[in-house]
Amino acid sequence: MADTLKDIKSIALQMEMDGIKFYSDLANKTLHPMGRAMFKSFVEDEKLHAKRIRLLLSSPPEIEKKDGKNPQERLSTIFREMGEELKKKVNVNTNDIEAVRLALKIEEDGIRFYEKAVNDTADVKEREMYRFLAGEEKVHLGILKNTLGYLENTELWDAEDTGRIYDMWMNVVNKMI
Repeated sequence: MADTLKDIKSIALQMEMDGIKFYSDLANKTLHPMGRAMFKSFVEDEKLHAKRIRLLLSSPPEIEKKDGKNPQERLSTIFREMGEELKKKVNVNTNDIEAVRLALKIEEDGIRFYEKAVNDTADVKEREMYRFLAGEEKVHLGILKNTLGYLENTELWDAEDTGRIYDMWMNVVNKMI
């Protein structure tokens, strides 16, 4: 049983390390500034997740208090700082849309993994950690769904006052979560 729990933690750590590489690659390849900023933000989230899992792997396991901003706060700050760049018309690249679709699948798989880990783990602190990680992945999923809607229907978004794109986007994200 102890080996199985260590395996869950090791798999979780590897998933987060893979996520760092995956989202870093997408951030470097994505042309749209909103997508690029979103993926860079996810990299920071994955780094924090990996740090927390490493603490679980240490003996005795300790849960670190949540530090830094949550994904929504980080994106809000990034988009506020990007200001005018987000208002520029950027042609959406098909590869950007495919990157978001791929990321959606990754996040859905992560949610399933962490929800299963909650059920397979008896330790209260570990269960709390896996619930937290599943919740973070759900936030990413909501952000990705909204981003996909934006990228696939840019004309609809452009029909609105372009000065409010950021506010509209964040309002929709917040409603989904």
